[in-house]
Amino acid sequence: MPLEEKYDKLFDDYVLGMVRNTALHKELGVLDKDRDLAVKVYKEMLPSLLGPSFKLLKAIAPGKTFEQFVEQSAYENQAYAPLSDIELSWVSDREAIVRTKNCLILQRSKELVKKTGLNVDPKELCEGCAGGTTELFKEFGVDTTWEPTENGCTLTEKLK
Repeated sequence: MPLEEKYDKLFDDYVLGMVRNTALHKELGVLDKDRDLAVKVYKEMLPSLLGPSFKLLKAIAPGKTFEQFVEQSAYENQAYAPLSDIELSWVSDREAIVRTKNCLILQRSKELVKKTGLNVDPKELCEGCAGGTTELFKEFGVDTTWEPTENGCTLTEKLK
């Protein structure tokens, strides 16, 4: 099987799992609990020195540290969209805007929701992911707001 076909199949399975889990958690009324658990798990997965190191670097060179943090998070968004569809704008050395123009997860989830007939608005997947990101970034002193767009989203990140 060609690599691109393998990727497409794995990505569909990954997104279908997200859609299925969202539908189940919505039905059970535990969407918030699922997000809280995800944030707790991701916090545990952070390297133990990253938090203290980030706080120290932020105290010494806040603008440069924030720049690296934002650039790294934008770079990691390539899991959801090609780099050409991710736009990073700097408002100041303490505020940045990251726009994802065509989110692959959103596109695939729209298709899969239509096929499966599950009671899920694909934007609910985005809300769950954005809520987790917002909570996780607070650990680093970064306030994040999320705004959905037709095919992606906009994150505004501000260093406290």
